[in-house]
Amino acid sequence: MHLSNISIKGYKAVNETSTIALHAGLNVIVGENASGKTSIIDAIRLLLREDEFGYSPVSESDFHKSFDENSKPADNFIIQGKFSGLSNDDIVTFLPWYDLKSHATLSLKFENKEKYGRYKKQVWGGSSKSSVFEWELFDKINCIYLPPLRDAEAKLKEGKSSRLASLLKNLEASAIKDSKKTNKLHKLEEEFKAFNDRIATSEELPIKGMNDKISEQLKAAVGKNFGQHTHISFSEVGFNRIAESLRLFFFPDIDGRENKDDYRSLSENSLGHNNLLYLATILAELINTGEQDERVKVLLVEEPEAHLHPQLQIKLLKHLENIAKEGKVQVIVTTHSPVLASTASINSLIHVSCNNGTIYATPIKDTGLEHPVTILQKSKDDLIIPPSCVFLTRWLDTTKSTLLFAKGIILVEGIAEAFMLPRMAKKILKKYNTENNTDLAENLDEAGVSVINMNGIYFKHFMRLFCNFGIEDKETATIAIRCAGVTDQDPEKDLNENGKRTIPACPIIPNHPDGKNPALNLVATINKSEHCRLFVGPYKTLEYDLAMEGNNIQSMAQVLTDNWHNKEDVYSELKKLSEKDWSTETPKNKGEAANKILKRIDDSNMGKGYFAQLFSEAIAKDNELVIPQYIADAVVWACGGKVSDQ
Repeated sequence: MHLSNISIKGYKAVNETSTIALHAGLNVIVGENASGKTSIIDAIRLLLREDEFGYSPVSESDFHKSFDENSKPADNFIIQGKFSGLSNDDIVTFLPWYDLKSHATLSLKFENKEKYGRYKKQVWGGSSKSSVFEWELFDKINCIYLPPLRDAEAKLKEGKSSRLASLLKNLEASAIKDSKKTNKLHKLEEEFKAFNDRIATSEELPIKGMNDKISEQLKAAVGKNFGQHTHISFSEVGFNRIAESLRLFFFPDIDGRENKDDYRSLSENSLGHNNLLYLATILAELINTGEQDERVKVLLVEEPEAHLHPQLQIKLLKHLENIAKEGKVQVIVTTHSPVLASTASINSLIHVSCNNGTIYATPIKDTGLEHPVTILQKSKDDLIIPPSCVFLTRWLDTTKSTLLFAKGIILVEGIAEAFMLPRMAKKILKKYNTENNTDLAENLDEAGVSVINMNGIYFKHFMRLFCNFGIEDKETATIAIRCAGVTDQDPEKDLNENGKRTIPACPIIPNHPDGKNPALNLVATINKSEHCRLFVGPYKTLEYDLAMEGNNIQSMAQVLTDNWHNKEDVYSELKKLSEKDWSTETPKNKGEAANKILKRIDDSNMGKGYFAQLFSEAIAKDNELVIPQYIADAVVWACGGKVSDQ
């Protein structure tokens, strides 16, 4: 039995009803800041009565209020949870919540009407609000929460809020019940009482002497008739007081030492390891306690990566995943860590974004990655795209997984685009805002847009996260953020006099060869979608297309000249190109020069990556540089602007 979805309306960041589907095992919720991750976690805490809230869980700020001028807080908020995977025993236990559709539902409503510091609350199970609610059913639910800024040391110290005390009480819950029924001491209480009595009555220890001295002074002061007898011992022997006196110490080797004097206080430990000790204590409680009584066990963790280096983050997530797979605990975590996002199984990832008070939650497993896709090509044969799940599992590494935390995405094929595009974007956005009187962000960082280098033409796999091309007949979800792709024509190579294939020197109109890039078959379908656009260069490759614009050849040749190795004939050729004004040249002449530029960029002594780094600096300085329209459209689209195909 597990929480299969949570529905929220009017609570915190959520205005309109938003439903978040959850898995039985590990759930890794990802998304940019302010996308609603904490609102989801807090809603679950409130619904399942997670005890960190205390006795006054709701305040005025919990009722949704937009930032619009003169807006008012919501009149109420409603949180509803659906539980799935019920066994026959679960159905019997949660019969008051059962909806006859193999689910149990729990609902919570707070009215925005404060009285004596409290807000009117209504809780009901199932579909009827009028039925008597059995509060004892919450005893069957164990929900534990770890906040993002957790003080592990404080939680592991002695006291009423100690996680050690909670663990011991839960481990011994059955034995404590039996002791109360038989009116006998628990075995721990018996041991502690015997120890206390021995210490207090021993003639060899100072406690009895202290007690005798007090009695002597009391008898001398008030006499025998008015005096009282005293007994000194340690605190009361009750189980709770014993549990709340426990304190955790550590030794930096997992095998430990026999000499317990070598162990240190947690104040001497690292923050990261204290967090691991804290989490280990909670997992011990969830996994090893309440096997008979607890039907639902939920662990909520915000930012499990806190204070942990990448290797520890990975090991921790794998452990949580294994625990969840065994069905012992439903684990729900939120994270901003690309390391965790790339480590987690794709089936466990849930992307969230928030727009105008609505949370859009997309389980990645529901985006159709496991379905093959058929795309109609220009020829008679259809293009069959295999399932993308395996591909993305392999390719979503730490750098590419940043796409799960962005406001917008630009997918590029290689290192050259990844280097140059952010610099180009500054010029593009400045020009767009000036010409259209808009206020888009000044650069990609400010816009929250990530440039993802796919290291190949893999739009058919990555873009399936954002649009359902080719699988319209299936029920699939999409990530609700803008995704732009930048690709090339990649024309077919011609045969030269030696019988080898080479790229045409001047692939320009009217002698424009057809592009052979397989991604071109996806353009028409992808560009009909709501969140995706694929933008294609007009000629050959990025560098070639860049050279065909304005007087860009001069700037590109100058960068090559300034950084070229010692080959006089090549240097002389580049020098001539850098000294000529190409802004008024014919397309044919530009195409020939662009091909020479591309040839030198591809030279083993330069390389596209190195040239891209060098030319990125020139992009920032060259006010006359003309950026190809398809690059400009991709940047504007990803940043939320309008382009010609809209």
